[in-house]
Amino acid sequence: MSRKLLSSIAMTIPRPIRRGLKTQVLPPVLRTVRSIREGAPDRPEAREYRVAGQETFAGYYEIQPVSADGQAVLAHASPVARRALDGSESAAVGWFDIASGEWHHVADTQLWCWQMGARLRWRDSAGPRTLAFNAMIDGAPAHCLADKDGGMRRHCDVPLFDVREDAGIGLSLNFARLARCRPGYGYPLLEDPFARQNLPDGDGVTLVDLATGKGELAYAMPRFAELVPDADAGQYHYLNAALLSPAGTRFSVLYKRLPDPDDVHGWTVDAVVGNCDGSGLMRVPLKGRASHYWWLDEDRIAYTDNTGIFSEYVVFDCHDGSLSPLSSTMPKVDGHPSQHDESGQWVTDTYPDLYGDQTLFVLDRDGSNRRELGRLPADRRYQDEWRCDLHPRWSRDGKLVVVDSTHEGYRALYLVDAGDR
Repeated sequence: MSRKLLSSIAMTIPRPIRRGLKTQVLPPVLRTVRSIREGAPDRPEAREYRVAGQETFAGYYEIQPVSADGQAVLAHASPVARRALDGSESAAVGWFDIASGEWHHVADTQLWCWQMGARLRWRDSAGPRTLAFNAMIDGAPAHCLADKDGGMRRHCDVPLFDVREDAGIGLSLNFARLARCRPGYGYPLLEDPFARQNLPDGDGVTLVDLATGKGELAYAMPRFAELVPDADAGQYHYLNAALLSPAGTRFSVLYKRLPDPDDVHGWTVDAVVGNCDGSGLMRVPLKGRASHYWWLDEDRIAYTDNTGIFSEYVVFDCHDGSLSPLSSTMPKVDGHPSQHDESGQWVTDTYPDLYGDQTLFVLDRDGSNRRELGRLPADRRYQDEWRCDLHPRWSRDGKLVVVDSTHEGYRALYLVDAGDR
């Protein structure tokens, strides 16, 4: 029986039952059988960083969590555990001293979520231990700067999804709409002014001048709909996962539609790229569903392209619109890929497999010579929007990989030895 046929049969099982079998029933049974036959797989060599009694994590895979001097790693921490957020909860933002493990609490925010946190990052130009993140200031959402000595101050008038400091540009999306349509990625505290509109003219990609902190709507939602033949006004449109190119001349985003805004599982998605001067908006012609991606340079992006059975890592060229495979040795499943600036090595991961294991891989610049750093068993209690993906990120020197994991029964941050480079 083919995998395609098995997948089709599996999809006829109601989603809650299918998910329960995959996450709650099969993993412990299969792990027990495996341990009897061959023992448990190797776990990577890693050091844990955690605020005692709190869920501790770095955030999404595309933000550098290690400080410029390599001595600190940023993190979120919250006493809230294993449940959906309603916007009333706060998370602490701060950093760990890598050598000692000491936690330095810098500020608190109500603008955070389980998958992407507060979009917390280092603001190197403002000081060696200055953090940038989204938070409420005087009752309004904003992008803020903070350090242990100077307190929290407004940086931009809107919360930011991505920043290119050298280019002086930031990018913002509708975090309230995102919270409704993709729980775990937006901010449930905020209200969407376009909640009653399926295809709002006033919503889309906002580009922000970091010098003034002011933003301007650069691409309205109807412009994205024009790119996709089956997009229509009867669907509920929203945007997620926006990233600026390395020099800030282009951006990419996932353009999504829901047949019913109350059924957040029924989305369709297309990857879209555009220039930051307001021109050149184009749809990426992937075979399947766009998922995670990484800018290789100003012109090329590596995507995970999910066909429903397998995922493929492909490279899109913004100049000629071509697609090409990244490498035949890349994992055939969806993951969170990132590339080290100097060595060019890739790190990526997997979602929990039938054993419940999340696997961490390192590959050469061209996607060859795949090495498995180890496997981490996901805690079965972490599901839905509060699930914990590894979200691997390179340290600046390429010697360590930063991951979030629940393999000890709680959410914590780990620095994994990347081994020989």
